[in-house]
Amino acid sequence: MLNLQPKTKQITGIQMLHSDWKNYRTFLISAPVGYGKTFLAAYLADKMIELGKRVMFVAPFLTLVRQTATRFVQYGLPEEEIGYIWRDYQPHDPTRLIQIASADTLIRREFPDNIDLLIVDEAHMKRRGLLEVIRDSGIKVIGLSGTPFAPWMGQYYEKLIKPTTMKELISIGDLSQYEFYAPTKPDLKGVKTSSLAGFGKDYNEDQLAEIMGGAELVGDIVKNWLENGEDRPTICFCVNKSHAAYITMEFNRAGVSAEIMVDDTPPDDRQMIIHRFEQGATKIIVNVGVLAAGFDSDVRCIIYARPTKSEIRWLQTLGRGLRTAPGKDHCKIFDHSGSIHRLGYPDDIEYDELSGKSDGMKASGSAEAAEKKDKTPKECPQCHYMKAAGVYVCPKCGFKPLSGEDVDTDSSRGLKRLNRKERIYTRTDKQAWWSQIKHYQRQRSLKSKPLSDGWCAHTYKDKFGEWPNGLSDFPMETGPEVWNFIKSKFISYSKQRGLPDENN
Repeated sequence: MLNLQPKTKQITGIQMLHSDWKNYRTFLISAPVGYGKTFLAAYLADKMIELGKRVMFVAPFLTLVRQTATRFVQYGLPEEEIGYIWRDYQPHDPTRLIQIASADTLIRREFPDNIDLLIVDEAHMKRRGLLEVIRDSGIKVIGLSGTPFAPWMGQYYEKLIKPTTMKELISIGDLSQYEFYAPTKPDLKGVKTSSLAGFGKDYNEDQLAEIMGGAELVGDIVKNWLENGEDRPTICFCVNKSHAAYITMEFNRAGVSAEIMVDDTPPDDRQMIIHRFEQGATKIIVNVGVLAAGFDSDVRCIIYARPTKSEIRWLQTLGRGLRTAPGKDHCKIFDHSGSIHRLGYPDDIEYDELSGKSDGMKASGSAEAAEKKDKTPKECPQCHYMKAAGVYVCPKCGFKPLSGEDVDTDSSRGLKRLNRKERIYTRTDKQAWWSQIKHYQRQRSLKSKPLSDGWCAHTYKDKFGEWPNGLSDFPMETGPEVWNFIKSKFISYSKQRGLPDENN
């Protein structure tokens, strides 16, 4: 007996599945991040073992094998009935009613002949041996995916179960609101397309890394976060290891605690990095794809620095920032890849049927893209906020574009400060800023690195466009917003003169 009850939308999924249970053998449950697909799997497993039947849950990653086992026990499934098919991990007991398997281990072994229900997590990730089992075994199969867009899925899953959408979960508060900004848009002309496992056709990674690893683009990523990231817990998605290492180094040079996580980061090290992130000791995890699934920490900002054509990759990565958390009103997404211009908002990407090889997404892709072209959000040229198609005045900064202005073709624009909200600073706000600047001046003096009163005044003027006339010099401890503004000022000054950052 489970110790949790299904939520409304989970009940909808169970009812849809139940109504067609006798009509189909294979099902694909499509539901976005935050729906609770692991709990749904536990619920189905509980019902099966009540009947004395065996269930196998297959996960594509080692972290998901461990995470699923932990969650199943937390939800109330009996630990003594859980066995594993994963290298030599124990207990390996095929007589237990619940088997949790690693996909890579499973396809290297003979498939058990006593499984009554096969549940495939992240079902859009292609494993040929597993697909052969789904096709040929005669077992009941339920695939789980938030992005069932792969063009082969309709050949293996007969019935699509879609109990909700990302847009609906956001509207009812089960997922977080988000704000999109596009501070930089790289020129990707000439970059070839290749097939990538799990994501379909996408940009060639070697060519992407060469473009995205440029000093100017990386500098924009760091500068933008310092000015607009609000010191939020952040994950950054990169092209490859060298790109991630460069960005991590630049954040650390700017005084921001950032750590790198890639595919060969040992599992124990990953857990320690995540622990430091959750405790606030690490502010940014810079990664290459490894946080695209099975990462449930409180993320309030995403830096997207990996251009993509893949809707699967786009939704999987952005979903990491859409989980709700206490005190979280929205997630900030900084797209430095141009992907928002190509693919649009994540909750606008929806399909109501699975694709097959004969009439799948590849055949209809051009029509779909043409239909979406006028629906993609448009960038505000003033603050880079991504506003919905058809919205004329920017809801963030109030900017009214000139007639005929096309921000999509404006590649010469430099990075500008984002106006996070329609905020009007009161005199109290300005006094607080000035007091924090004066506190910073005092701290520098104590370290024998004095700053002049003129420097303080110019820093204030850089922020507000006016001098701090009539404000009190009483110091106030410098907070993250002012601190990051000062850091970005030093970095910009140092880069212009080729000097080391004097704020370190």
